[in-house]
Amino acid sequence: MNRIMQLRITSLGIAFGLLFGLSNVVSASEAQALSDMRDAASAWLQSLGPDLREQATFPLGDSERKAWSNLPASMFKREGVSFGQMSESQRVLAHRLMRSTLSSQGYLKASGIMRLDEILKGFTASDRLQFGQENYWIGIFGNPGKNTAWGWQLDGHHLALNFTVVGNQLSATPAFLGSDPAEILNGANAGWYVLSDEDKQGRALWASLDLSQRESALLDGETPLDVITGPGRADQAPEISGLPLAKMNEQQREKLMNLIQVYLGNLAPELAAEQERRIFDAGTDKLHFAWAGTERGKPYYYRIHGPTVLIEFDNSYPPGQNSGKINHIHTVWRDSERDYGDDLLRRHYETSPHHQ
Repeated sequence: MNRIMQLRITSLGIAFGLLFGLSNVVSASEAQALSDMRDAASAWLQSLGPDLREQATFPLGDSERKAWSNLPASMFKREGVSFGQMSESQRVLAHRLMRSTLSSQGYLKASGIMRLDEILKGFTASDRLQFGQENYWIGIFGNPGKNTAWGWQLDGHHLALNFTVVGNQLSATPAFLGSDPAEILNGANAGWYVLSDEDKQGRALWASLDLSQRESALLDGETPLDVITGPGRADQAPEISGLPLAKMNEQQREKLMNLIQVYLGNLAPELAAEQERRIFDAGTDKLHFAWAGTERGKPYYYRIHGPTVLIEFDNSYPPGQNSGKINHIHTVWRDSERDYGDDLLRRHYETSPHHQ
């Protein structure tokens, strides 16, 4: 039973999280999951020829590790090796690397976003230059087979996943998932809704709040038309604000924790455990829920914010438009201390003898 499930058992989940969220011990299953990820990354690298292998690998400190975007391929140049450059057998190993890191739900979301890009490619001839499953890139940072510190990145339109491993600890942020359209309304794929839980459960939490709670949760100013801390904008993170979990009733706290699990649950269960620990160790009483957008049929936005987690969601207009149907989702999950494994790497460099 994971910690978020445990929280549901008590009517005072705050105290429970503080009591049981203090352990930093890495379990055998977590260590094995990280070992499996290393093996999958090494297998994919070994499958590449010399030229592609050189193209796929970067030093751990390379600036490319933080150079990602949610824009289509024609609007942002990626590095690494694209799925379009891989052979069939290499793509199989690339998908195994994805599955070694992600849960079933996370893998289906990521591959679903890639598949949605293939659908977009078929709309017009010009779209073939910027959309499609071949336009997603993998990069490996450091050497997973030799180094205790390494990472990998999957980057493409509406999908950017960043993982950093230091010893037996993992950083899984920043993670960006988006969908355009959010829900397909026409054609053979009508009804497809890749990020439906992020949308549905966020709206359900807002709907459950009473008038006083809504006044606390509602953000001042105009509704954000995009996530605030998107690519290259980590320094724009807002101050923690909104309705604190402590002022929610038991059912609302459960809805909030379920919503967090939608995002953390994209990771393989063993790898999500450490991310859950960080939220509990920081104190679930410090979590806040904020909302913007109260007009029916207009853009809306929410965020979950605490000392070690910032989750943002927006559902807005079609790309490049200021009107139309609200059917375009962006989400981002960040950790102010651990994005790109920054705090893990800092401690690693300070304490490892070979870095002295």
